[in-house]
Amino acid sequence: MATSAADKERQAGTPRQTGIWRRLRMWLGGAVWALAPLAVGLYVASGLLNTNVTDRLRNIVFDQYQRWSPRPWNPNLPVRVILIDDESIARHGQWPWPHDKTAELINRLAGAGAAVIGFDIVFADRDRLAHSAILERLPALPERKALERAMTDRGLLKSDALEAAVKKAPVVMGYVLARDGSAEKTPVKWGIAKAGDDPLQFLPWYPRAILPLPELAKAATGLGSFNMAGDQDLLVRRVPLFFHLGAKDGGMIVPSLSAEALRVAQRASTYVLKSSNASGETAFGEHTGVVAARIGAFEIATGGDGTVRVHFSGSQPRRHIPAWKVFDGSVDPAEIAGRIILVGSGASALADFRSTPLEQSVSGVDAHAELIEQVVSGIKLIRPDFARGLEFVILCFGALLLVVLIATTRALTAGLFTLFLLVAICAGSWFAFVHLGYLIDPLVPGVTWIATAAVGMVGAYRKTEREKQFVRQAFSRYLSSDLVEQIANDPAQLSLGGETRDVTILFSDARDFTPRSEQLDAAGVVRFLNALHTPFTDAVLRHRGTIDKYIGDGLMAFWNAPLLVEGHANHACAAALEMLATVPDIDALLAEDATARGAPHMPLRIGIGINTGEVFVGNMGSDQRFDYSIVGDPVNVAARLESATKEFAVPILVSESVRQEATDFLFVELGAAGLKGKTTDTSVFALHGPVSKKEPGFDAFLALHHAVLEAAAGTADHLAATLSAARAHPQSAPYRRFYDRLERMTAQ
Repeated sequence: MATSAADKERQAGTPRQTGIWRRLRMWLGGAVWALAPLAVGLYVASGLLNTNVTDRLRNIVFDQYQRWSPRPWNPNLPVRVILIDDESIARHGQWPWPHDKTAELINRLAGAGAAVIGFDIVFADRDRLAHSAILERLPALPERKALERAMTDRGLLKSDALEAAVKKAPVVMGYVLARDGSAEKTPVKWGIAKAGDDPLQFLPWYPRAILPLPELAKAATGLGSFNMAGDQDLLVRRVPLFFHLGAKDGGMIVPSLSAEALRVAQRASTYVLKSSNASGETAFGEHTGVVAARIGAFEIATGGDGTVRVHFSGSQPRRHIPAWKVFDGSVDPAEIAGRIILVGSGASALADFRSTPLEQSVSGVDAHAELIEQVVSGIKLIRPDFARGLEFVILCFGALLLVVLIATTRALTAGLFTLFLLVAICAGSWFAFVHLGYLIDPLVPGVTWIATAAVGMVGAYRKTEREKQFVRQAFSRYLSSDLVEQIANDPAQLSLGGETRDVTILFSDARDFTPRSEQLDAAGVVRFLNALHTPFTDAVLRHRGTIDKYIGDGLMAFWNAPLLVEGHANHACAAALEMLATVPDIDALLAEDATARGAPHMPLRIGIGINTGEVFVGNMGSDQRFDYSIVGDPVNVAARLESATKEFAVPILVSESVRQEATDFLFVELGAAGLKGKTTDTSVFALHGPVSKKEPGFDAFLALHHAVLEAAAGTADHLAATLSAARAHPQSAPYRRFYDRLERMTAQ
């Protein structure tokens, strides 16, 4: 069969790519979109991007965990805080108290059996009411020197009562580390043992210490810094155990007030600091920082900078003992005996308040108390060394699953799986916090998954839109617009690889195309074909058919592929009748054209053949060019039926299978015909019209017509007699065309 100009033009526009390469390119495009946020998430999780923003966001999550599950507080914990509160100042005078008043406090606590007394206060100034302080305020006159000699002879300038109290009791004096100034010599009351990397390079560094009075520092059992700094949001989450004091490239390790209180309470002499690359610590050569500190019987896991993340229990009334109760003896001795006692400020005028994840304002000494309680309770709250690697693996696993799901399933499935991953990581992180004391970050993996899903779905949407566009472009040549949109919205309905399916095939052809073409120039032939195919194509598409191809003045169409069309034989018959109904209008246009050219008009006649059967339908051709078409013997039968319309002198012939399937239409049996290429005769039927428009005399005609067909199986004389009787019947006149062929047979 010759290929029309329109068919050549359509084939020339076919994309030069295979379906495999097209799908691969679309899938890779979607994967690249989904992998972009995955790469960012991996970058963050690997620690290459460890910004303050990510730290603050993690802190928000971990702080909320503490609010949901604060550390349980046990009144039997061996820590109490003596608060110098507003009531104590009101009763015993403004702060600072005279040294003898503080000495009295120490003596009472020691007498009650305190294991250690730690001061969250620095006694850097002499007692303003002591003899030495009075002497210092006198002018430097000769009389002052004489007075000083006299007071010395009488022992009035010796250490005051505070020094004596400190000597007798297990006291840890607090001091402050400062960023400015030069280093001072600090008394050392402890030993330091190190394992692994030198911890000095990791600890918070301060060049100078504001120490207690020399005689107090010497008399004290321990010295500890009570420095602590909040994070950028000013919340105290970590309390240091050790500091680097002195020169940047040298200096010494000094303990915090918390560490010294624990050491002195246990009568230990040495701290043991374990850092990266110590025995049993796998750091692969990296200097990750301090890992743990041993203080007496307690081994405390630390952060890389030697700080401990505190699992706060919040303010507890029984933890606090106002100082005035100690002075007046109203405190229960059992609350003091054998306990670690921390003395600090709780007065509003002294302004020593901090913010924690649980409270906006709490006495600074409480943070030290909470840390000691946590250590004694055996509770830990750490971000373990494996946390980053674990988060990295979890992030990769979840994100890669999402990439695969987004590429292979529907968006709803990927969205639900994303939700499942988020619930799983949050539940796992919460479990690790509550039961293991581990801080596992759900944020970076969760945000990465959300971003991967969101961006991946955008990529999938773009991929879907490209597929829809491809479908629209590929099938707009064959299908009606509503069918194209159905395929585009649900490509799963389409099997591009091909499949076996029951379809109805229609062939149409215009009579006398060759002599008509001889009277026309090339442009005239194109005008004729356009005038013919446009209304025919509209009729096919309107009745949900698929245009297969144009064969010169012929047309091939089929129904029930690529989309299933219920009652496809009925649709095909309806389209054929509509095509036939357009012939008079087309013929009128052709007559006008012939008159305009001064040429004789050739009336337009068409033939249509319709058959239903099982065929193979799909994309056929080569990798470079292909057509969506059908193959199979039912296609040949339909083509032969169209040719047989000339012999049977009817415009539309259908097969037995169409007559059985198209229940909405009336048919007239024409007998058996020997179709070209078929070894056996085929029963053929003329399409008469829709059942809804059946004429009153049709049944009577049909009875006569069957009688004629039966007579055709007998002698020629009997057939002629039967034909004459049929023609004489009044109802036969509208249907005389069905007897023409039989009359010609009789005449022969």
